[in-house]
Amino acid sequence: MTPKYRPDIDGLRAVAVLSILFYHMGVARFSGGYVGVDIFFVISGYLITSIIVRELAAGEFSIARFYERRVRRILPALTVVVVATLLLGLVLLSPAQLEELGRSAAATSVFSSNIFFFLGSGYFEGSSELKPLLHTWSLAVEEQYYIFFPFLLMFIAKRHSARFGVWLISLGVVSLLACIIWTRSNAPAAFYLIPFRAWELLIGSVLALRLVPKPAGPGMRNALALLGASLMLTSVFVYTPETRFPGAAAALPTLGTAFIIHAGSGGKTFVNRALGIRPMVFVGLISYSLYLWHWPIVVFAKQYLINEWTDLESGVILLVILLLSTLSWRFVETPFRNRRLFGPRERLFTVFAAVSVVLIGTSLSVVLMKGFPGRDAATPLSEIIAADPGWQHWKNCEEAGEKDIPVPELCAIGAEQVPPSFMFWGDSHALAMASAINLSAQRNGVAGLLAVRTACPPLLSVDRRGETSCHEFNQSILAYLAARPDIETVILAARWAFSTSGTRYKNEPGDSVTLADLGVDASASTGNAAVFERGLRRTVTALSERGKNVVLVTQVPEVGHDVPSASYAARLTGRDVNAMIAPTTGEYRERNAEATRVFDALRTQSTVTVIDPSQLLCDEQHCRIVVDATPLYRDDHHLSLRGCVLISHLFDELLAHSAQSRNVTPR
Repeated sequence: MTPKYRPDIDGLRAVAVLSILFYHMGVARFSGGYVGVDIFFVISGYLITSIIVRELAAGEFSIARFYERRVRRILPALTVVVVATLLLGLVLLSPAQLEELGRSAAATSVFSSNIFFFLGSGYFEGSSELKPLLHTWSLAVEEQYYIFFPFLLMFIAKRHSARFGVWLISLGVVSLLACIIWTRSNAPAAFYLIPFRAWELLIGSVLALRLVPKPAGPGMRNALALLGASLMLTSVFVYTPETRFPGAAAALPTLGTAFIIHAGSGGKTFVNRALGIRPMVFVGLISYSLYLWHWPIVVFAKQYLINEWTDLESGVILLVILLLSTLSWRFVETPFRNRRLFGPRERLFTVFAAVSVVLIGTSLSVVLMKGFPGRDAATPLSEIIAADPGWQHWKNCEEAGEKDIPVPELCAIGAEQVPPSFMFWGDSHALAMASAINLSAQRNGVAGLLAVRTACPPLLSVDRRGETSCHEFNQSILAYLAARPDIETVILAARWAFSTSGTRYKNEPGDSVTLADLGVDASASTGNAAVFERGLRRTVTALSERGKNVVLVTQVPEVGHDVPSASYAARLTGRDVNAMIAPTTGEYRERNAEATRVFDALRTQSTVTVIDPSQLLCDEQHCRIVVDATPLYRDDHHLSLRGCVLISHLFDELLAHSAQSRNVTPR
């Protein structure tokens, strides 16, 4: 038994998928277009629950038939897209990227890609904009919901037939509260995982139970539909990537969708009529294929074109997406929904089980073969150098330091079996630069300690607004140094320009940052630049008072593009990636002007030493990002091993002096 067809719901699907599409294509007005996924969740919960509840009431519900419908609806188009993505990746992606794609394809094949992408959502796990199957996380959430949901409804129908609403509303409230709490404490978990997203599907499920009376009269229906449209479109056009999401913010698109659906259940409204026009209905019909195809095409276009798209390129990309989506709907989705295809249900399940096994095996073979590095003889060495074999070691050092606060157990860096004479202290830029310090220290026969925490510049009594973890970490490092007079020199490195401006660079995804002053002079002028200066001055003063020599390392240039992937794509087509995306020296100086001013003042007012990597990375015109086909960066602003090798000699004079003071003979 199928609910009466409503063209306005296909129109809602069109709103959802077009919002997502235009957001991913960078259309500025659709700054919150990512909420299209939340609109889809409500629609899905409403439609699927309507079918299940009606069949349960009629005594016709069958788990086997339910999953047959899901298989026919979801798997054919998804399988085609995953296979096509792997084939395109074989041509356009570097071995490291193809290996990552193989992992995500295997996870997608068993509807666990949301968990896979959550586990890989760390700071250094690569830009999400370059993961061709990232969008399948939402399919995984839906399918995980529908693994358990029919059994829940069957249980309720058998034991508490009059309490569907109580059960579903209670579960929805718990999920919503968990989502709000986790969005503040662990946003990736709240974004990707089913316990924190189930409430959005449950809104649609509760709506399908018809517990709320239909709106009486056209005036009430139109008012409710207009309110729903306002909430939904406000989230699409007003939200930005910096909006704390999902959390409470997800209530606007989900409730807006629910209001529109509920208003339409009582009769026609202006909004429902507008959603039911033929163009909107058609886009709604192809919305699943459109959702599946749009993201891999966008990602591969970014990989290949590297720079910002022209209007013509954007138009061509949009046409390709629409064409492939229409063909997929017509020749893949539609035929497979016909129950005569593959005949009996058992044969269908057998065929798709075999297809899934083959797809998983193929995906895992890509992983086991390390992305087939033999495709490009220049790639293996280039990628190894770009990635830095010691990178995981430095990351482990960061984790070790985090576990032992307030008495951190810090990693040694430099020569072995030598007492430490310096500390290298900073954020992820220091972590990325650790290999440079390590090389120089080994050459000069000295050793030090590494104190790093991602996103925590060494600014005393300064933290991101509403947070204290960086402040606590930095205070623990200062206390550690106070108890270690043998540590004579402290080298500070960080992404200073991000601290002074609070903004990301060019195409870099992520939130802006507002610094908060937690010190005694916190009532002084606010603004990131002012807070940064006070924090750095506190750090320098505190270290000097404890007898430490202070060395400041200026920030390496930011790029705004993932350098290894851009380098690989450019090499495939014989283009010069330095000419395409390398920042100009002028851009670098402008971006770092505020930090440079503070550095210059500290250098003249105290005995601070400044080391400037841009001396070797930049000339008068540009800052190089690739040398001899090898990336100097591991992503868009962290140095690779090749970059570290290039700048390591800048530290030789400093560490040679440290060696002399310890009567150590440099190697």
